[in-house]
Amino acid sequence: MNKTKKQTPVRYRAARSDASVGTIINSIENDFGLPSGSVKLVLPTGRKARVDGKIRSLQKAWSE
Repeated sequence: MNKTKKQTPVRYRAARSDASVGTIINSIENDFGLPSGSVKLVLPTGRKARVDGKIRSLQKAWSE
């Protein structure tokens, strides 16, 4: 029997809540081969999320 591991591609994994917004932006750009500065994560108000902020705060803002 040939058992192969089913692996989920990196681009489908959820971001950790304690990761910084800047780290996730860089990860998205690298995973999809996008140029630097092409990804922007925004708050519900339309403002750009701070690069040194945490994903947890971004998730909280969107859930409210």
